Formats: sequence, structure tokens, C-alpha cells
Amino acid sequence: MTTPDQAPQGELQDVHSAGITIPATVVQAARDALGEFFFRLNGTAPLAGALDHLDTTRCLNQAKLLQRFEPLSGKRVLEIGSGYGTTLAVLIRQFGADAFGVEPDGEGFGSSLAASRILLNANGIEPERVVAGVGERLPFPDASFDIVYSCNVLEHTQVPEQVLLEALRVLRPGGLLHFEMPNHLSYFEGHYLVLQPPLLWRGLLPWWIRFVCRRDPSFARTLRTELNPVWCRKTLARIHQSYPLQLITLGEDQFLQRLSSPIQFEMGRVASRIGPLVRLLQKLNFGNWAGRLIVRLNGYYPIHLTLRRAP
Repeated sequence: MTTPDQAPQGELQDVHSAGITIPATVVQAARDALGEFFFRLNGTAPLAGALDHLDTTRCLNQAKLLQRFEPLSGKRVLEIGSGYGTTLAVLIRQFGADAFGVEPDGEGFGSSLAASRILLNANGIEPERVVAGVGERLPFPDASFDIVYSCNVLEHTQVPEQVLLEALRVLRPGGLLHFEMPNHLSYFEGHYLVLQPPLLWRGLLPWWIRFVCRRDPSFARTLRTELNPVWCRKTLARIHQSYPLQLITLGEDQFLQRLSSPIQFEMGRVASRIGPLVRLLQKLNFGNWAGRLIVRLNGYYPIHLTLRRAP
């Protein structure tokens, strides 16, 4: 990945990664919004945080994970919460998908919708493939996509169950749904980059952030900390009454595989905080006993909710 130097604002350069061009204006928008936000949250330098988020290596890995379950070429794909457009560009340019994205306009990080359209246009992709909207009210007809995908978005939504219902509504019978999300029964909080106890009630995370980590808990109060494997199974059982489905995995197999082999962190800021601890755990993990114990306790991270809508 070709990255700009730690340059002052106005001197950033285009980034070229995995055949995708990320214009300097998009890098600057991500640095000024998302990068500054995470700097206040966990101390990551704004430009480093923005480049972590824009890194197309992570997008390639996510697309390859999707291809374990469904070939992407020619498939109509919807990404809920398409951010700055890097995953959309990779899906279209590198995997031949007919991909679209939904991103809020003027909410959250603010600049992401406009910036994503700039990125798509710079790569010869129609900017209108990203539409303004939220996961609870998708602006698409019923049964219009082969694959519905989302990564680290559900924890920021107002009504997570409604997002899943909407995703299944626009998914064709036999289609694939894949949502990646944090597991709040695990031992790591990925926004603040701190260790945490399993969250058994919603008020625990803000309390932990304020009194143990000594940080501002305002953002923690906005997170949907009920997301965990138990919540997934109960929610899917209710949804099954409206949209019959087949659960493929919640990500246990992928967690066990990652823990039993040299781990590759997708984001540098995560590797710098917990890399040594994870590597120590791997050294002690003879026969993957620790991984199996963590799975039994529903503490694996992240959740990869993968299912098919029944034909």
C-alpha cells in the first residue's frame, strides 16, 4: 500500500492500494472526521487511523471471506454502511460484483457519503451506486440483492433487529447475508482499544470506560452492547417467523482458525494494543484448548453472522 507521509493538511497525496485509487481529498476527509474522532477515543494519530480504515487489504480479506460462501462475480451485492467506499470499489473492480452501498447523509462521521462518491468516481465507478439511507429503512425493493453485507455497523444502529429484518427483506430467497460485528461477551473493546469484561448489562461499558479506563464514556453509551452470540440466536429465532432462514455460522470456526495460526491483524492500531497479548495466548494454546474454551463461553471475537434466506 502506497501511503502519504505524515503531511500537514493540504499536502496529502493519493493512496494506491490493491488496484484502487483513494484520492487525497478522501484521505483528508477521513482524517479530519473519522481520524480525529478516534484520536479522541483511543489516542490513535488521526492520519494513521484514517489510513487503517481506508486500507483496501482489509477489504480484500472481507471479500475473500464472502467468497467462502458465495462467488461474487456478477452478483448483486448491497453493503449496509458503506463508509468511504473502499469495500465497494474492491468488490466491483477486483471481484466483478454488481455492488451498491447505503450510507447515512449528514449523520455520524458526516463526510463519508460525499467522500465515497468521490472515491468511486476516481475509480471509474458510478458515484450513484452509494445512496443515502439507514439500515432500518433500506431504499430498495423486496428481494433485489443476491448478497447483503455489513461490517462493524450494526452496533451503531438505532434498532439492530430492524436492520436485520430489512436486510432479509431486500435479500432474494436463497441469498446470502453476512454481518460482521463486535461480540460484547468478549474481552476487548475495539473502539476504545481496551480490555473489557464480558458485558452482561448495557450500563457496564460506560461505567468501565469512565471509572477503570478513565476516559469519556459518552460514545460508549451509544453502542448497542447487547450484540453477542446469545442475542444473535434469539433474534434470528424471532426473525425466522417472518423470513425462514438457515444459519451457517456466527464465526466460531473462523475464530478457532485464526487463534491456531499466526494471527494477522487487519488494523495496525489493534495490533499495536493487543498483539503481544494475543501472541502470548497463542503460545499457551496447545491443541487450541483456549480457543475452544472461549467459544464455549461465547467470548470469540468478532461475530461473523452468516446465513441464507430460505428459497
